[in-house]
Amino acid sequence: MNNIKLVAGREINTRAREKSFIISTGVMMAVIIIGAIVWSALSGGDSVDRVGIVGADAGLSATIESGGDAAGQRIETEVLPNADAARSAVGDGDLAAALIVTGPGAYTAVSKNGMDPTIEGVLRGAVAQRDLSEALSARGVDAASLPQPRFTLDRTQAEKPDEAQRVTVALIGSILLIMTIMMGGLMVAVGVVEEKSSRIVELLLSAVRPLQLLWGKILGIGAISLAQVVLIGATALIAGRATGLLTLTGTATTVFAAVIAWFLLGFLFFAALYAATGAMVSRQEELNSSSAPLTILVLAALYSGTFGIQALDSTLIQTLSWIPPFSAVLMPIRIATGDTDPGQVIGTFAIMVAACLLAVWVASRIYTRSILRTGSRIKWGEVAAMVSGRK
Repeated sequence: MNNIKLVAGREINTRAREKSFIISTGVMMAVIIIGAIVWSALSGGDSVDRVGIVGADAGLSATIESGGDAAGQRIETEVLPNADAARSAVGDGDLAAALIVTGPGAYTAVSKNGMDPTIEGVLRGAVAQRDLSEALSARGVDAASLPQPRFTLDRTQAEKPDEAQRVTVALIGSILLIMTIMMGGLMVAVGVVEEKSSRIVELLLSAVRPLQLLWGKILGIGAISLAQVVLIGATALIAGRATGLLTLTGTATTVFAAVIAWFLLGFLFFAALYAATGAMVSRQEELNSSSAPLTILVLAALYSGTFGIQALDSTLIQTLSWIPPFSAVLMPIRIATGDTDPGQVIGTFAIMVAACLLAVWVASRIYTRSILRTGSRIKWGEVAAMVSGRK
């Protein structure tokens, strides 16, 4: 155990001091902060549409504002002295629209270059309600005394508060997971090849066992990669909270914790296999070809998340959610949308743990039998013999 700690500590110290690692982390944090600020500025936060009113009482203004709330769009009204002032304010962009009462039952709605359909619908509903109330009043009927309709909103599914934010956290976290796996996994493979080609591994193996070297490398690079993910993820959450893009509810924080848990399993799965592919070759030039199948698998997992988010209830995506390593990407998203249950979460997590143990076992057999071999690249037939114990 001490030898594993020594190897892991060496990897952490080496990687954490690399300028490329420090610069890339800083750049990603800066991009996230700047992106959150720009996104918040372009979205405008909680936008409010201002509508001018000419020739109407306060009741019409209140009806328009309440109608906007019912339509899910904040509308503030402003009383203007005359039609010219209303048209000028709309033309200058100070108002989204203006409503001018031109006579009994006659209205003119003014817009700059096309009225928002929601605002138009609210204005039409408001004037229709106003005219109906006045017509009833002229006939001696108090509109307030009439029976009010009862409207009940029912749902076929339970409400999912902040679903969009939770899905965003899960999707970004999953993409970050894949990026880190590709960078961290390749870092493990490159480190193995460097030690093998320079014959440093022969000195290291005189002091530690092959599996201790393998585990130390995986745990060390995994720890530094996890620290990078947590730092970048925390930056994203803080930037989103500061700019108003995220409310940081307890559910959203739970989703982020789920992303971290699946990250650990996903990284262990791929890092072990990347270490095995690194042990199969003796030169850096051969690494790309040996790791190509893993790269394809990583990209497939990424695409399953980015495209599958549009069809999480499909049979394909639900099936892939049970299959490692796709579950490492899809399950955090399904947890965020509530499209799963505790039994599925526990079941898929257990299968992913079993897949990680199998990957580590396979990688251990390949690594221990290949790490001291030099020369040409080990063929897949030999790899199969190593795994099966025939070689």
